[in-house]
Amino acid sequence: MGRRTGEDRAVLGAGAFGLFAEMLLVGLAVSVLSLAAVTALPAVAAGVAHVRRHLHGRPDGVADLGRDFLAALRGGWVSWVAAVVVLVVLAFNVAAGASGAVPGGTGVVVVTCAVTAVVVVALLRAAARWTPGARWRGLLSAGARAAYDDVAGSALLLLAVGLSCLVVWMFAPLVVLVPGLLCFATVAVEARAR
Repeated sequence: MGRRTGEDRAVLGAGAFGLFAEMLLVGLAVSVLSLAAVTALPAVAAGVAHVRRHLHGRPDGVADLGRDFLAALRGGWVSWVAAVVVLVVLAFNVAAGASGAVPGGTGVVVVTCAVTAVVVVALLRAAARWTPGARWRGLLSAGARAAYDDVAGSALLLLAVGLSCLVVWMFAPLVVLVPGLLCFATVAVEARAR
């Protein structure tokens, strides 16, 4: 086969197909990088940075995503490990409330789900603000402020999280692609806010 023409590149690397391919790539990469669970937040930050680079036409190879992930790991591990611990505690509360072992379990489940939604939105907004060299403590507080200041954007992110949960509920193997959907949704909400 000869060299690809400009028309071939447009079909294979741009438009809706190119965005879909990037969503698949980012979803798989972030899923793999999140296998340790505590590395999920830096992985999402690297995924968001990759999506942003792709949309701005800058180099966006998998190696660049890996370098971003390693840089995000250096930004303060205590903060992102604490974020994962908070999510685990919230999941435990939901499980305990749903089991019927806790008096007023339905109320516990509802309140805990609402708190979890706020925490997840704040974490996504913090990941969107990550840049190489940034400290996670400052990013987490900036993400929480953004979640409060831009209620419409936070509602859109919450909708994206809800739809992602619905996709996984309908077909569980798609869980590896959900991070790509959330990275694209996070970039879109941040671009909308600007």
